[in-house]
Amino acid sequence: MSQFIGGGPKPVYEDTRLEIVTTCVGFDDLLEFNLSRNIGECDTYIVVTTHADKKTQAVARNYGAICVQTDLFSKNGRSFNKGAAINAGFDYFQYNGWRLHLDSDILLPPSFYRLLFNHSHLDRNTIYGADRLNVIGRRNIEKLLLPERQHNYRLLLAPNHGTPAHRLICSLRGYLPCGYFQMWHASCQKPYPYSLGTAAHDDMMFSATWPEGNRRILPGTFVYHVCPSNPKVGENWEGKRNQPRLKA
Repeated sequence: MSQFIGGGPKPVYEDTRLEIVTTCVGFDDLLEFNLSRNIGECDTYIVVTTHADKKTQAVARNYGAICVQTDLFSKNGRSFNKGAAINAGFDYFQYNGWRLHLDSDILLPPSFYRLLFNHSHLDRNTIYGADRLNVIGRRNIEKLLLPERQHNYRLLLAPNHGTPAHRLICSLRGYLPCGYFQMWHASCQKPYPYSLGTAAHDDMMFSATWPEGNRRILPGTFVYHVCPSNPKVGENWEGKRNQPRLKA
């Protein structure tokens, strides 16, 4: 993990740095759609993929992201050890500011960076999640390319596109930010766990390493879940793609 070197105080500007890490294997089309827009909302974008996924590597290079190639996706004989691969991406953080784990099929809203640092009160000890909207089918996805206003009358959060997706509330542990969007400060950096070698539980385990009172929803925005077809819960947890490709 990247660490600040030196015994003095960390520079003030670090608290307004945002770095994103994304794993992507076989979703290069969705990554390209989202990365081309998301990369302008952060200071560093890290894409973790396999040595064999040349298409994802090319997308990362084309948009100036750091591309990390690893064989950790198959660690411990698993078909999709996402948690181990995420840890490989953590090694490439450049700053000691805010860090965001984002799935490759998630699109951030316009001006996300400005909203985050100019219009949000962030707590360094908290992990943040975000509500998401499912945007399904090419026709609806294309609407995301039009000017989008999530806020009406400067007060009301009312996006124009997509339908709300679920929010995970565990009866035992309370609210747990799901792996599609998890944001935390570098001062609380922790390793990403990997349990059964799927994407089914690792994100919950990661969120649960913060106390319940330090797990919050980011209230000022939604993010977009870009889906070529109607999504099903758990369809990609084993690393096998079930969604059709996003046609050009």
